[in-house]
Amino acid sequence: MTAQIMWSRILLVNDHPSQLGHLSSALAEEGHDVVGCLTMAEAVSAAQRDPFAVALIDVQSADELGVGLVDQLTRMNGNVRIVLNAAFQSLQTGTEGIPGERFTYFEKAESPSTLLTYVRRAYRTAVTNYVADLESALARRTAELEEQQTRFQELVEHIQEVFWIALPDYSKFLYMSPRYEVVWGRSCASLSDHPQHLWEAVHPQDQECVLTRVAEGKTTGFQAEFRIIRPDQAIRWIRVHTFPMRDSSGEVIRMAGVAEDITEQKRAEETMVNTERQFRQSSRMEAIGTLAGGIAHDFNNILTAILGYTELALASVPKDSRTQRNLQEVLTAGHRAKHLVLQILAFSRQSGQGKKPISMHGVIGEALKLLHATIPSTIEIRHSLLTEASVLADPTQLHQIVINLCTNAEYAMRETGGVLVIMLDEFEVKEKNVRSVSGLQVGPHVRLTVQDNGTGMSPEVLERMFDPFFTTKPIGEGSGMGLAVVHGIVTNHGGALLVESAVGQGTTIEVYLPTIPSPVFDGGGAQDSIPHGKETILFVDDEETIVQLGKELLSPLGYRVEVHTNSQEALNAFRQDPQRFDLVITDQTMPGLTGEALSRELLRLRPELPIILCTGFSHIMTAEKAKALGIQAYLMKPLAIRDLAPIVRHVLDKSLSPLA
Repeated sequence: MTAQIMWSRILLVNDHPSQLGHLSSALAEEGHDVVGCLTMAEAVSAAQRDPFAVALIDVQSADELGVGLVDQLTRMNGNVRIVLNAAFQSLQTGTEGIPGERFTYFEKAESPSTLLTYVRRAYRTAVTNYVADLESALARRTAELEEQQTRFQELVEHIQEVFWIALPDYSKFLYMSPRYEVVWGRSCASLSDHPQHLWEAVHPQDQECVLTRVAEGKTTGFQAEFRIIRPDQAIRWIRVHTFPMRDSSGEVIRMAGVAEDITEQKRAEETMVNTERQFRQSSRMEAIGTLAGGIAHDFNNILTAILGYTELALASVPKDSRTQRNLQEVLTAGHRAKHLVLQILAFSRQSGQGKKPISMHGVIGEALKLLHATIPSTIEIRHSLLTEASVLADPTQLHQIVINLCTNAEYAMRETGGVLVIMLDEFEVKEKNVRSVSGLQVGPHVRLTVQDNGTGMSPEVLERMFDPFFTTKPIGEGSGMGLAVVHGIVTNHGGALLVESAVGQGTTIEVYLPTIPSPVFDGGGAQDSIPHGKETILFVDDEETIVQLGKELLSPLGYRVEVHTNSQEALNAFRQDPQRFDLVITDQTMPGLTGEALSRELLRLRPELPIILCTGFSHIMTAEKAKALGIQAYLMKPLAIRDLAPIVRHVLDKSLSPLA
């Protein structure tokens, strides 16, 4: 029963039927809901059913039922006002514990008009008190709601998640927390007219999946992770969890949602994945590099024999003969194999080529001339070279880096055309960069960036892009050594690589190489003719074929050559007469005494002795280390006569010079 109905109800208890009827009619005409009772029992029964605002009790034979009636009335409505015949002591006794302002007492034999006055006055008091109580309760409730609203506002302003309440079909958002404006970058007010803005912000690549989840989860809710694009074009990762709100019948009437910005978490995960991938690549490259170097050592020994004996044969056959032409083809093929071995050694970071201060600006300029001549006109070449800083590097290998990277970029854009961008700038590597790029060191670097808008690479291809002989090109169009060689060269120069690529979005490769303070130029030059001599040379190599070849190559040039295939025997021969030999040429990798150990013993016996150390590959020896030992030259096999003879003459002349 509503308050309006309760506060219009009046109970009349009177054992005079005529008076009861008169009072009932008069009050009914005033709009009251009147219940008239002739006996106390009837009144108790009526009070048990419904509450009353006012009760008039005027009976001649009040008894214990009267006390029960008063108790029932006050329990149903604590603010009831009772007009009571004061002659009944039983009722007076029963009301002693009830505040006196709720009762109006009168003596018996009051006129009906007086009774009506009592009733009306009691009714006005009841209504006034009720309104006052209602206003007080309303004020308290308002204060409570305001306090709850304040706490709620404080909560939603400080919580990092976005949450909302919407209709099940998301045609209207009933509430959206302010955090939405920070994460989505759009106003909450815009959702009132355009609720679809929440989902329109989803990244195009994620929209189909998200909208499908939304449709499927109208009655059950859903969970999803996706990207959104803010109006400022910033991309954020969002994790959403929605759940239904149901009424008592179980029908979904609302859909609540919580959205969390997980962009930083995703970036951290991506960094971890990239770091792990780079670590796996680095480990694999190291293992493959060791294997490649071992293969190169044996292969270079074989090539030394092939190239050397072919040169000897060419010198002894008639010119323009068929035999000369055939031998020339063998020599050409041998040099191609030599070039391939150099690529393998560059990959394995053991190229053995000399490094000198050089400007990347000049290297790229030379490479651009070749690229403009070879890359089709459907590909536009843009370059921005912003620094002439120097690096300590092999210029040939730097040129190879540029050419290999640009060749790969050209292949990715060959069918559709595109733009090849080559940029060079200076970059100060900080600690934060070192953590995200494997192999990078803190300090000043030059950064070479090669960028294309071609087909891009899948994650599977990215995983293997530095593997030797792995290629996505058809047979005959690529050996798979391009990026592997780049990786080896960059690592050998103390640098690092950063690759970003996605299918259909092109590829960006950044090469970081440490800079040096200032360039120092070497004025030395190569000789055009093959020089001769008369000195005595000790030639040591554990391969019989190699020592015999060395003798046959150097003897025709006037040198006296003594050969040994056992390094200990060579040392014993030298000890017998240290001054007999003018030069020692020794291999590095030999059983017993290595070339390094042999050189130490020889120099101990004769410190000024010129030595040339040769190797097909070595894990432990480098040109720098050889120089520190006092070795004048460090050569990589295979040894051709046009390469070996000038170095032999240069080392001998330097040792004989009084200014050396």
